Amino acid sequence: MAVSAAEVRAFRHGLYERGSLTGDDGEVPVLPHGLPKVDSDGIAALAAAEGVQTTLEVGAGVGVGTLAMCEALLAGRGGGDHTVVDPYAFGGDVAVHALRDAGVDGMVTRLREPSQLALPRMVGEGRRFDLILVDGGHRFDDVFLDLVYADRLLEPGRVVVIDDLWMPAIRAATSYIERNLGYALEPGALPEGFRRRRWRRPAGRVAVLRKPQRERERGWDDYQGFES
Repeated sequence: MAVSAAEVRAFRHGLYERGSLTGDDGEVPVLPHGLPKVDSDGIAALAAAEGVQTTLEVGAGVGVGTLAMCEALLAGRGGGDHTVVDPYAFGGDVAVHALRDAGVDGMVTRLREPSQLALPRMVGEGRRFDLILVDGGHRFDDVFLDLVYADRLLEPGRVVVIDDLWMPAIRAATSYIERNLGYALEPGALPEGFRRRRWRRPAGRVAVLRKPQRERERGWDDYQGFES
């Protein structure tokens, strides 16, 4: 029996109320391992408003972000395809248990390999996505590579969502695609979306950036400095 977007949303909200999920290794707290409720709600609403049909996620964690994406896919045309790249069975595959219990595991393709291997292969296969959520490795080089390949996989004019902007390494990688690839930060896209503030520390932990409709012309030696 097909599940509805409302049912997935109720299940996801129930996880926050309960405060934990069950995996092969027992109970795992939703927080701090998963997205806060305000962020997963915002991502679900954003993805639904974007009318997504194919989505990609780097790093599943406990699965609340995955549930938000599936909810958005169901809210559109009643379904779609979501791909997750994550080599880890965090918390005893707690995300897999959550997807199965929510009834959306059939919508999700899970690639259990590092994103630095999976993403370039998908580029070579000609895959394209309407929205990409990046929440995998948190070192600069990991996020930088995820975003470089995400740019090649994302449809023009669509958005990439990046978690944990409180970390300087992730802010730096995000700044790279702004300054060098022409992505536009949309701080109002989420209720508590990331934004930069002059003379004060940046606010928000999840950034939404939109890919330009047309790729910016770049010289063979083009380089724009970027900072965190």
